[in-house]
Amino acid sequence: MNLRSLRCFLAVAEELHFGRAAKRLAISQPPLTQHIKNLEAEVGAALFHRTKRSVRLTSAGTALLDEARRLVVQADGLRHIVQQAHEGRSGYLRAGFITSSVFTEIRKLYSKISRGVPGVTVMWQEMSSSEQIEALHEDKLDIAILHMPAPHADLVAHTIVREPMVMALSDVHRLAGRRDVRLQDFAGDDFVLTLRHMSPIFYDSIIAACRAAGISPTIPPHQARNLLTILSLVSVGAGVSVVPRTLAAAGFPGVVFKRLRGQAPINEVSVVWRADNRSPVLARALQALGLAPS
Repeated sequence: MNLRSLRCFLAVAEELHFGRAAKRLAISQPPLTQHIKNLEAEVGAALFHRTKRSVRLTSAGTALLDEARRLVVQADGLRHIVQQAHEGRSGYLRAGFITSSVFTEIRKLYSKISRGVPGVTVMWQEMSSSEQIEALHEDKLDIAILHMPAPHADLVAHTIVREPMVMALSDVHRLAGRRDVRLQDFAGDDFVLTLRHMSPIFYDSIIAACRAAGISPTIPPHQARNLLTILSLVSVGAGVSVVPRTLAAAGFPGVVFKRLRGQAPINEVSVVWRADNRSPVLARALQALGLAPS
């Protein structure tokens, strides 16, 4: 039983005239008649009483009518769903983000993505930068917002933020009253950083800047998974840290932020996606961000 035959049956059942039904379907009458004969053979019953003057539904035809309408409507709905998905107008977008970004100007990207793909469910997942890279490689994410990764041949990265970092210290720290500071001023302090494997490029840029300033930072055992945990530790005097400048704009209780004199480490945040991801939903999200998929 195919949809074409059911559409032919519905046209005849509603018009009660083969000529008008054929015109409605934009086909000639012989193939319409053949569709009806094939359908009757398939169901094993006559569907119409035919005379030279009239066409009427049989009891079998009456029984089929409502079900045929339901099946055709359902099929049309499925076609619409598939077409919407094909055009990226329905479905899911799996998006990763780093915790600190929701407290900075980067958060505007989230609303751009969500508003830019109406009809699509955006599945936001908080993950570290390294976790997002792994998830992209394993096709568990469509798009990622993370600290600038090392180059990967299979990934496309577009830098959205590039800014100098600042020092974060407790509001009772000995240098809390200074307008700006130097990295070497903290030679005797513990540096609270994220675990290196969570964001290697971010971590290494801070260590490199410290060494360039002539200090070897002391890394205490209490390291953190994200920048918000770092600020919590800094606020209770567990150490100092180097954090993105945009995070300073959001503020944090018990923490003061100081501009670094000299060569400050640079924070880069990127939007990253797989080069071979041909998802129409991803294409719409990138379009909403003003990025063209490569």
